[in-house]
Amino acid sequence: MTTASTDAALAILRSHGERVTAARRAVIEALEPHDHLTADEIAARAEAAAQGVHRTTIYRALATLGEIGLIAHTHVAGSATIYHLTADSDTGDHHELDHAHVQCSVCGSLFNVEDQLLAPLADDLDREMGFRLDVHHAALLGVCAECRKSATAD
Repeated sequence: MTTASTDAALAILRSHGERVTAARRAVIEALEPHDHLTADEIAARAEAAAQGVHRTTIYRALATLGEIGLIAHTHVAGSATIYHLTADSDTGDHHELDHAHVQCSVCGSLFNVEDQLLAPLADDLDREMGFRLDVHHAALLGVCAECRKSATAD
């Protein structure tokens, strides 16, 4: 069963003159209901959905979809890169990733944060250093509330 975001992603793929292959469809469908999947997790789900499609083909599909902008990735400390579909599951519209990530360096939990929360930092870096920060590219590290609470209880 396809969803609005899957249909939107496939339409965007076609609008870029790209073919909708079994591997590309399987990658998009694997990402649609999930957030924060690694390439291996996506490949396992895509292989199950598109039997007979080789894992290398799935990784190539991931790369192509990333180049087109249909998926975005974020580097996570101590873990594999995670991927997101950029077609909205509610409207089916294509959008830029609208959140950043913070990761607890104690327990490893990953949290979505509105990217506008980091806008003042990005603006300061740009103004002071001429440095343009990509808040979506890597998770920022810190200590989550639960771990901070546990540390003070000890």
